Amino acid sequence: MNLKSFLRRFLWFVNFRSMLKLTLSGMFIRRNRVLFIFEGREYTYGETYRQAKIYANFFLSERKKMVDAGKLGKKDRLALGIYMENTPEYVFASLAAGLSNSILFAINTGFRGETLAKVIDQAKIAFLVVNGNSADEIKKVVREITVIGEKEIFCAGTEEEAAKTGYRSLAKAIAGSDKKVPGRYRVGVDNFSPVIVIYTSGTTGMPKGVPCTHIKLVGAGFVVQSAVKLTRKDRGYISMPLFHSNAWYIGILPQLIAGGSFVLKRKFSASAFEKDMLEFGVTFLNYVGQPLHYIIDALEKKYGSGDAIEKALANDPRNRFRVAYGNGASIIDRKNLKRYLGMEHIFEIYGSTEAVITTANRPGDPIESVGMAPKDVLILNEEGKECVPGIVDASGKLTNYDEAVGEICRKVGTDNLRFDGYFDNKGATGQKFRNGMYHSGDLGHVRIVNGKRYLYFNGRTDDWIRKDGENFSAENVLHFAQGIPGVDMAVAYGAPCAVADEHVMVTVQLKKNCAFNPEDAHAWLLRQQKEGGMDPKWMPDYIRIIDSFPVTDTQKIMVKPYKKDYFNIEKNPDMTVYFRERGDSTYRRMTREKFLEIKDGFIKNGREAFLV
Repeated sequence: MNLKSFLRRFLWFVNFRSMLKLTLSGMFIRRNRVLFIFEGREYTYGETYRQAKIYANFFLSERKKMVDAGKLGKKDRLALGIYMENTPEYVFASLAAGLSNSILFAINTGFRGETLAKVIDQAKIAFLVVNGNSADEIKKVVREITVIGEKEIFCAGTEEEAAKTGYRSLAKAIAGSDKKVPGRYRVGVDNFSPVIVIYTSGTTGMPKGVPCTHIKLVGAGFVVQSAVKLTRKDRGYISMPLFHSNAWYIGILPQLIAGGSFVLKRKFSASAFEKDMLEFGVTFLNYVGQPLHYIIDALEKKYGSGDAIEKALANDPRNRFRVAYGNGASIIDRKNLKRYLGMEHIFEIYGSTEAVITTANRPGDPIESVGMAPKDVLILNEEGKECVPGIVDASGKLTNYDEAVGEICRKVGTDNLRFDGYFDNKGATGQKFRNGMYHSGDLGHVRIVNGKRYLYFNGRTDDWIRKDGENFSAENVLHFAQGIPGVDMAVAYGAPCAVADEHVMVTVQLKKNCAFNPEDAHAWLLRQQKEGGMDPKWMPDYIRIIDSFPVTDTQKIMVKPYKKDYFNIEKNPDMTVYFRERGDSTYRRMTREKFLEIKDGFIKNGREAFLV
């Protein structure tokens, strides 16, 4: 009997439904305690449980109709979708999926058009829940969706709000559903079956659904709660969308287990964080890197300097903020936020929605690392061989990058407790599981520090830039691009080259009231080569200037559109691009004439196809 079979047979009660019954209703002392606050209104544990049960009964009632009509097998689970921003109804429906043993597809509101329609069809949902802010996007594609029609779309909120969208009122449908559904319409819980399906960002290719199972949701909550040592006195701050695993794994589940509470935001707002933190007594934040940077940026703009922020907030008696847990934050941002707000620690983690490989930077770990690497986590090169540990010099620069950096992988067997594969996508699953290894698609290396193996993140494998016959991560370029005078944020990627391989290109967003100075940028980058450990190959050949980066609903910058546009000023005449060539002592502004000259070089070398 393997471990998964053992857990199914003897620990069948370890599931999300049992956890909800225990944490929401099983402890009398919690019933009148606040669980979450949304737009000034408090929702207690008891009220949340009552609402979740009402929603669960509605889901079972809908399932009964489908079973009686022969549209659903007696052992098949109900599947439903949610496509909307953060609201209490989103919380109730998600918890109800656990209580009713349904499958909730948390559809990213960044999905549009054909992608949105295909995701809904693939999920084979029985009905979809939207709200006033998301209904219009569904109206645009509803005729392309085959699994449901307009009658199977419900609008959350008041009946008046639903009437404006033209869709059925969820509140009215719930009120009119069967009051009690016979037990025979319930399906037994398999603790390795999905409760919530969360989608990858879809920045490359079609989005992939990651099943979050009963046991995985329980386990994720316990891991974070025990690491951070959350108690009932802690209050989280959830501004990440509820269709993002970060909000569940790190935000809601640990608070449920600890008996704590959280502030739920409809949307992320960097400018609102300080006020919310002080007003609601926030102690804990789940984050991803970009929003964390926005929060710091908002504070620096308001107070003018780091010293002023620290003086105003670190010792403010209203400031209870102590810890954050998430991924993607730079070392500089983490150091600054800790100082500004007088925090205990920021747990920078390595992980993903799949959650096969997870590590966390704990107190005392090297700050550049993402925590200790388990023995079964290996760094593999392109030939599938294990990379040697990284070696750094006195300045902290990695001296054996080519030998040490590879793909972060993990040895796996048949008992993949955290992740078996993507929903209805064998091809994508096969790419992840190969030759007894789980392939993360991320670059990293291991360093031995005081006899312990620490993991260091180096970017994505699909973010390789190849120049002069060598591969390196866009993260290396990004580190220096963000330090160019006047630059606030940046992305890095490979651009077409008329001779071979690629050029290095960055797109940058400038700080407020700052202008790009090509001479200063060039001089600063040269100085980094001499003093800052920058490889000359990482020197950007092209720098594009934009007003601001558009981001996804999960606050990620989409690199793909910039890589697609590269420096093609002929196709995009409004672009502002600077370039350098061998022998230049500064960057020069790209003109249409210069682009055509470069294009002619591609044609002469038979590489015109690379410009498409």
